[in-house]
Amino acid sequence: MCSESKPIPQIIDESFPHFAHFHANDKNLKGPGFGDVDFKPIAAALKQVGYNGYVSVEVFNFDEGPEVIASRSLQYLQTTFA
Repeated sequence: MCSESKPIPQIIDESFPHFAHFHANDKNLKGPGFGDVDFKPIAAALKQVGYNGYVSVEVFNFDEGPEVIASRSLQYLQTTFA
């Protein structure tokens, strides 16, 4: 969604309930918290529409290694979605 012209929260609002899961990544192809994408408005939009499914990390650049990516992404998402 990072490459879309609309803000991600708007896309979430317009798309719900037509999705069953949500992939989180950054436009740099790394995990959430590794780049410039602010997930706070995304988390707020998901909560606002009543989404109660999983948010999974989807990564395409593995430079940091799986353990670092998983732990840092999880920590970032836990803080963001708290």
